[in-house]
Amino acid sequence: ALMTAARPAFKNVGLTTWKHGFGRYIVAIWGDEGIDMPLTLPDGCDNSNCKFVFEGQEKWLQKEVNERHLRNWQKIDRFVDAVSSMPKNVDQATDEWIQCNSNGLVSPMMGDQEGEEKTSAVIAPKRFDVVGDVALIHSVADNHTKVEMEEIGKAIMKRNKGIKVVAIRSSVLSGAERSPGEDGLTIIAGMQRAPLVTSHMEHGIKCVVDLNHTFFSTRMGPERVRICQQVARGENVLALFCGVGMDAMQIVSRTEATVLAVELNPIAAECARRGKRMLERNKAVRCAGAAERLKIVEGDALEVMSTLETESFDRILAPRPKEGNMDGDLGTGDGGAEFLRAMLPLLKNQGECHWYDFAADWEVPQCDRTAKGIKSVCEELGYQMEVIHVAKVGSIAKRQLRICLDFRVLK
Repeated sequence: ALMTAARPAFKNVGLTTWKHGFGRYIVAIWGDEGIDMPLTLPDGCDNSNCKFVFEGQEKWLQKEVNERHLRNWQKIDRFVDAVSSMPKNVDQATDEWIQCNSNGLVSPMMGDQEGEEKTSAVIAPKRFDVVGDVALIHSVADNHTKVEMEEIGKAIMKRNKGIKVVAIRSSVLSGAERSPGEDGLTIIAGMQRAPLVTSHMEHGIKCVVDLNHTFFSTRMGPERVRICQQVARGENVLALFCGVGMDAMQIVSRTEATVLAVELNPIAAECARRGKRMLERNKAVRCAGAAERLKIVEGDALEVMSTLETESFDRILAPRPKEGNMDGDLGTGDGGAEFLRAMLPLLKNQGECHWYDFAADWEVPQCDRTAKGIKSVCEELGYQMEVIHVAKVGSIAKRQLRICLDFRVLK
């Protein structure tokens, strides 16, 4: 409760218990509104003759110092008010009090002027995805009015000046594209965009994202870096289900590999092509000729793979989309066996595949069900396989995870 009372006023807050017993606390606040600058020149001065850096600007310096003192006192006053409203016993503070006094508090039309009507406060969500200049909220309470929703959006934009639009996903991800759809996003703050398109930067590489009609997750960023670290110089890589192309663009910009990216969704494929054009002018690219080493093909993955030469790829990325109830530990599908049968012949001997699947938390880290499915298809084709690594990529639902099983094919 004490931390909650202090944090809205101060940036740096610490808390420790009093040595004489339970229920006594010290709040330590430091680093706010400080000023750190030299007042004299470091060279050519002694105790009798030191030149004052701000000579002739004493009034300006006095103003700067006094302004910081004033702001600190204002923060202390806000902290005192918050402490005054605390329960007598801070250890018995309820979750409701803590929630209502936390950083997420947004008070629309608080009635600063006399006679102005006050409204109840609404809580802005602390967790949301930021894609480009768009804040994407995945869920919010249904009992908010339109005005309250607008205030939530404005509060998020105020918290992050780089956010120009705040949207709420109002539908589940569906279809092969795993996208919200035309009416699946509701903009609650910022300029209206239809469709909601933005450019997102990740480690210096930009991609174009149509949030209405494509699937893109910023939470996959660490996974993309992990994959890039495994790609060797001169490799030929096949990136299936590439979406807006961020995976493929990260590989060609960080390594000297050649990438063939395949995507069925025409809108996502166009986003990938636009990202490739931006890649040509991007100075953050580490390896020259990145755009020339990337080829984007629009079409069904199974149909495209049937036209490719066997044993022509050193590495395959297969972040296949979830097929509803067909996937997971209780799924009734074949675990993507159809895709495995089509892509494994394309791998060279000892080629590696990054196969994305969906598993329950109790299956991790072994993921025996996924490994057995891959091994079954390999044996059917006369190959052997060995598991290299199993990575937990993200969460898709309660106790349901997206995993990546890296394996090597021996022919």
